[in-house]
Amino acid sequence: MPTHSSIRAALATAAAASFVAGAAIVGPSAAVASAETNTANCATSQTKTYKWPGSAGLEYKLTKEVVGSAKVAPGGTVTYRTTVSGGGALVSEIMDVHPAGFELKEARESVWKLVGGQKWTTVTDKVLKDANTNSVSRSGAGWTTVGGSFVALETTYKVPDDAVPGEVYDSGASFTTVLIDGKKTANPIGTCVTIREPNAVETVTGSLDDAGLGSLTSGSTQLGGISSDPSGFVSDVINGVDVSKLMDS
Repeated sequence: MPTHSSIRAALATAAAASFVAGAAIVGPSAAVASAETNTANCATSQTKTYKWPGSAGLEYKLTKEVVGSAKVAPGGTVTYRTTVSGGGALVSEIMDVHPAGFELKEARESVWKLVGGQKWTTVTDKVLKDANTNSVSRSGAGWTTVGGSFVALETTYKVPDDAVPGEVYDSGASFTTVLIDGKKTANPIGTCVTIREPNAVETVTGSLDDAGLGSLTSGSTQLGGISSDPSGFVSDVINGVDVSKLMDS
């Protein structure tokens, strides 16, 4: 039967090897557009302006942007923010159209209210998710865009674990006002994200998930330590493994 010391030594060797192998993958691969995306139109933020007979000469702006990095590893998260501004008529719906397979993790809205003014509120349990249209929307009696106020929907998604590095995904957005012909859609809008190769941290921690360590994210206090103190990181990995469970199996 293997001893505690022999198992810990084997785990240390495996963890160190994983770190070295992962360290070779430190940047994104060359981006290769998917067949569905025209990367010439891609950006991390896009704005469309609408003025139509029913808007009484007033302009409305629909903006969709990526919050944070637009390059994400398979299984990672990406956040979009869709904003409607200008004009002045009440906005009754705002919608984010996401790439197929992206799973909603959190949704927030920012609207102007009589009490409290403009502020962000978590609405994850209040949005409408439509798998047929790959959309997440938020509806209401109507939110104003008068006097510099705006209507915004922020959505955070988990990228599929089997997403292919190098693929580029476009997205879309829409809004509806209470005006005649008041629904405006930009799908695609040209706000894109690129799937990149996992970096060293993601490679190592991902390979150790099955050992009961969980995953390290950008918010983890260990994230920066792996590059500045790799030996300390490996030590923490070994100390976190339940060796007794390994010996019993």
